[in-house]
Amino acid sequence: MKRCYVIIITCLLSMLFVSCNRSERQFSGEYSYKLSGELTVVDADGENSFVMVHKNGQMHIMNDKSKAGRVTITMNDMNGGAYTMQATVKGDSILLEPFTMSTNILTSESLLFNSDNSIVCRFQVTGKGVRNGDMLMLEEQWDGYQSGNTSIRMTGTKMTLLAEKN
Repeated sequence: MKRCYVIIITCLLSMLFVSCNRSERQFSGEYSYKLSGELTVVDADGENSFVMVHKNGQMHIMNDKSKAGRVTITMNDMNGGAYTMQATVKGDSILLEPFTMSTNILTSESLLFNSDNSIVCRFQVTGKGVRNGDMLMLEEQWDGYQSGNTSIRMTGTKMTLLAEKN
């Protein structure tokens, strides 16, 4: 009878240790990322134009020790931008909490390294993603406007961030 109790207690303890494995740990680490997508610009005349957005850089995901199931993500863009956001982890999915970011968008007349033809935009960003092996794929939604001119709306669709764990 004692042997039966020992086996039951051992099973319960092993189940306890397995269930304590926090799912946000699977996302923690250093990543290299690339972001691309399509940006729709609607000005006061209602005309639409499409601009491809490409960004790449380094991303770090770390556990938020103050709240279970939550992570902090920092992103360093190779072109100089950096921002931090919070996300919630549920199973194999990660859900970005809304955050605001500013970025330069090059106009069609822009030359490489010439910022005179770029416009500064502010976006509210949300998104969700999954991790598969060493790859993390986030689908983001951007909604914003040109800084100083709220009559020009900008919406990012099909914004896909692919990140590979370093």
